[in-house]
Formats: sequence, C-alpha cells, structure tokens
Amino acid sequence: MAQPTNTFDTYDGANSIREDLADVIYAISPTETPFMSNAAKGTATSTLHEWQTDALKAVGVNAQIEGDNYDGEARAATTKLNNRTQISSKAVTISGTDDAVNNAGMGTQMAYQLAKMGKEIKRDMEHAMVGLSTAKVTGNASTARKAASVDTWYGGNLPDGGSTAAGNFLEVSLTTDPTGDGAAAPAGNGTTRTYSEALLKSALAVCFDNGGEPDTVLMTAAHKQLASAFNGVASKYKDATDRVSIGTTDIYVSDFGEVAFVPDRLQKASLVNVLQMDMWSIDFLRPFQTTDLAKTGDSDKKLLLAEWTLTCKAPNASCGIFNLA
Repeated sequence: MAQPTNTFDTYDGANSIREDLADVIYAISPTETPFMSNAAKGTATSTLHEWQTDALKAVGVNAQIEGDNYDGEARAATTKLNNRTQISSKAVTISGTDDAVNNAGMGTQMAYQLAKMGKEIKRDMEHAMVGLSTAKVTGNASTARKAASVDTWYGGNLPDGGSTAAGNFLEVSLTTDPTGDGAAAPAGNGTTRTYSEALLKSALAVCFDNGGEPDTVLMTAAHKQLASAFNGVASKYKDATDRVSIGTTDIYVSDFGEVAFVPDRLQKASLVNVLQMDMWSIDFLRPFQTTDLAKTGDSDKKLLLAEWTLTCKAPNASCGIFNLA
C-alpha cells in the first residue's frame, strides 16, 4: 500500500504540531526515611543539647532485721548526655523569567525546587544518623557542627568478651569502639561475618538484660532479605498501621517480644541497628524553614534549612550489630 499523491501528513506539518509533553515530572529517587519517620520529634534550645539519664541500683539481697536503725545510703547522681546541633541546608536561585514561564509538571520553578530540596535534606539527615559513623563535632568559625550518629551511642556490654565504659553493642573487632556518649565514632570492620538469626537473638538479649525493649530492627536491603528467612518471622503486613514502615514489614517474634524488620536504603552497609524507637528523638533548634536571600539581580534566591540534633534517651535500650558482610 502507498499514500495517495500529495497527501499532507504529520511529517509535512511537523512545525505546527503541539509538543506532547506530559504535565508530570517522574522522579525515581527514593524519599523514604524510616529512622526519621519512626523517631519522636522534639525541641532544642541551644547548639549544645543536653539531657539526663538514670538507672536503678543493681538487684541485691534486701532482708533487714526487726527494729533496725537506718542511715541514708549513698545514691548515684544522674548521667548528663549531650549532642551538638547540625545545620542541614540547600539554596536555590531562580531567574525571574524561569519563574514566569509556563513550566510543565509544576506550578512555579521556585516552588518545585523548594519541595525537591526538602526531600533531599531529609535524606541527608537520615544518612547522617544511620548511614555514617560520626562523632559529635563542636565546630567553630570554619568547621561545621555535627550531630553524633546513631551508632556512636552504643558502648559497653560486648557478648564476645570486650568491654568499654557504657552502653552495649555486638562486634568482632572494631579499630575504634563507640563510647556510648556520642563522643567516639566506631571505625574499622575487623573480621566481617554474615548477618544471622543467632546474632539478632544475642543483640535482643543484650538489650533486654540492660532494661531495653527494642521494637525495630533497621537494616539494608541485603540484610533484610537474609532476615526474612529467620525462623522467628511470623507475619507480613502491607503498610502496617501500627508502625511507620516501607512496603512489607516482617514481624519477628523473639523471646522478648515482637520487633519489626525495616529496610533502609540509607543504612550503613556493615551494621544492623536494633532499636527501641521511643528512646530516640530528633530535636530541632530551628525546624524546616525557608528564608529569602538578598536579591542581587533579575533572580530570586531562597534558603531552605533545618537545625537539628539526635537525642538518645537511653543508650542501653538499643544495640548495634557491627562487622557484617
């Protein structure tokens, strides 16, 4: 078959055909931040955010004679912990013309970029908390303050025989151990091992022995696939209403209660975090806010920032499994 002579088709009229541009912008980059979503939100009032922790005395024999005379016993003071606030920000400059034209898939270019930057900052914060090993940094005129990451709050009880001053975690051999107060970042993987149900059980037992009640196990996709085959996995819930979760969450029934297996794309690859989430809080000195920057020409400049810190209310309530392949 062939076209009739002088048929005017789309090839001849290409200049007049309207552009077929979908009025939607498709972004594949994931935006989930499981740790931030699960943690409580609070307020900080200084760049040095402080809080107190306390614990009961160890259990002992308590049998007294009849009619005894009592003197006050020595009591321990509370422990003061602290973390530094960290500023996370992004700025954008949009020309007056770009904000005036009719852009497909968005209202104004400025509004679109601000919304996009907000998601980017949240991912940066999640990465700072669970994707990096960072000790708190005081900062100065040329050095940015940094908040201590989650894994710096583990210290102390090492089931493999090691010990430090406070807290708890599971390791084989780290070059630098966390001290349980955000002051030292764990470093070096030592001898790596495969994530296993036995390691998880040990971590849950450590938390229980120290008074913790963990409810969330945060891990990478690879570790989540291993964990899904653990014998203690009971049920799978899609978009479980009692937990902030991504996709399918496995509920693991342990000897000490149920915990949720939650995958996190930004989680540190060699670590699994066993967390009691109500003992973690993200506290804001300055919540997410937009500021107009000085106008220097035919463009608008805006700054989006948040100043925040991470609070670990009870370091012994959670546990880290380090040195994972």
